[in-house]
Amino acid sequence: MLLIGWTVVQPDSAAAQCRLCAAVPSSASSAATSGETETPLNIEITANLDFSRLALLSRAGGEVELDPESRQRRISGGITDLGGLSLHGEGRLTGEPGRLVRVQLPERITLSAPNGSTAELVKLDTDLPAQARLDRDGRLTFSFGGKLRVTGSASGQFRGRIAITANYE
Repeated sequence: MLLIGWTVVQPDSAAAQCRLCAAVPSSASSAATSGETETPLNIEITANLDFSRLALLSRAGGEVELDPESRQRRISGGITDLGGLSLHGEGRLTGEPGRLVRVQLPERITLSAPNGSTAELVKLDTDLPAQARLDRDGRLTFSFGGKLRVTGSASGQFRGRIAITANYE
């Protein structure tokens, strides 16, 4: 049995403080020409993604999924739960009230442990609807999760950074 320590995934700090860099939509461009400035879109990560303590029972490996919508954790394959609290990630967007936004997550992240072992985080997703909108105070909170895939003789405390980006629609 190979121990997989606390698995914590932290967002990329540069991407977590993402500011709007895209072209200004036509409705906002008239505000910009009249001297008004567009409110920057910011991301703050309020909770890191944590898969808890796990043990790898076979070289074939297995997966642990944290679903951001149901907030359920599912374990499959040759992995067993050693207890502890798993957490889906949480973020907060702030920007111009009422604006539509798009949050993008990478398709896969390679996580690494201090001993050189690696694991993959795949199928990253949020609980945001297809057309996410900032509220009247310019805020929107969301959860994110994904699947941790571990194979071979991987062990250790895996860490990585998730480059989360957000833009106005």
